[in-house]
Amino acid sequence: MDANHHDVNRSESSRGTPSTRTSPRNPALSGLYAARSALFTHPAFTSVILPSLPRSIRWGLRRLYFLPADVFERLAGTQDDLVPPKSEIFVGAVDTFRSSGDVLVERLVQVAGLTPTSRVLDVGCGIGRLAVALADFLGEDGAYDGLDIVPSGIEWCNGHIAARRANFRFTLADVFNKEYNPKGRVPPSAFAFPYADASFDVVVLASVFTHMLPEDMEHYVAEFARVLKPGGRCFATFFLINDDAQRRMEAGEGALRFRIHRTPAWIISAQVPEYGIGYDEPHVRALFERYGFSIDDGVYYGGWCGRAPFWYAESGLGDHDVIVATKPAPDD
Repeated sequence: MDANHHDVNRSESSRGTPSTRTSPRNPALSGLYAARSALFTHPAFTSVILPSLPRSIRWGLRRLYFLPADVFERLAGTQDDLVPPKSEIFVGAVDTFRSSGDVLVERLVQVAGLTPTSRVLDVGCGIGRLAVALADFLGEDGAYDGLDIVPSGIEWCNGHIAARRANFRFTLADVFNKEYNPKGRVPPSAFAFPYADASFDVVVLASVFTHMLPEDMEHYVAEFARVLKPGGRCFATFFLINDDAQRRMEAGEGALRFRIHRTPAWIISAQVPEYGIGYDEPHVRALFERYGFSIDDGVYYGGWCGRAPFWYAESGLGDHDVIVATKPAPDD
């Protein structure tokens, strides 16, 4: 299966048929978004300057940068009540919040077996990017659980999404992460997912393992094996390091540089390893197989290192690589 050549269904919105929605653009804000996008195409910015700044400064600058957009939208009355204030969005693209969620739903339908009746676990749900898109997709027989370690994200999701959808639920995990929750009390390797065995059809991790250390990642994979139903699928994004990705990095392609190799992980910043982590591809494949998953053709290479994109260019999903791992049914 060629990971880089899938047609994307962008038909009109209806339950069970995701659409690609774009937020209205105002010329006064276009320069703001364009300047940020341009910065994030330069390795010196993404892999040297940003990780060298203290976390409090990085997060504070992000909020400050987007405050004018929030003020403008409030004054103009154009704020979508299912889109968080831009200064509060702490992961992923800001100006394509709606459309990037729709693209993720489309990919889940294509490669992870998502249907309107699926029970979905969104690990690292952030501030509701996927949840907002699934609110138009899941039927009454489907269900969604979002789990995240950033309190502000869970608070916003409960107030704006769960309050309107009885089959949507969000849970805060008090898990430590040096980048996203430095005050967390529970190490990821000791965190038990608060869900019963065989509860979900699809588990999603968008930009979670790209910020997680090896021991912690292995524990999470073990938890997926527990909470997925037989035949269920895990859709997880990665920066997979193989010969092609390494060659492209060395040639200066793409916007990220993983310079430190602590087998099996590749990191950008020794000071804050969780800022960005890549993994040797053979290690990731072996890890899923160790916990009983089947990968087969479920590896989709993204464009983060200069390849053709798996996601469309403006999705804001970082163009990560994707692994789709299936928990075999008893008769498989």
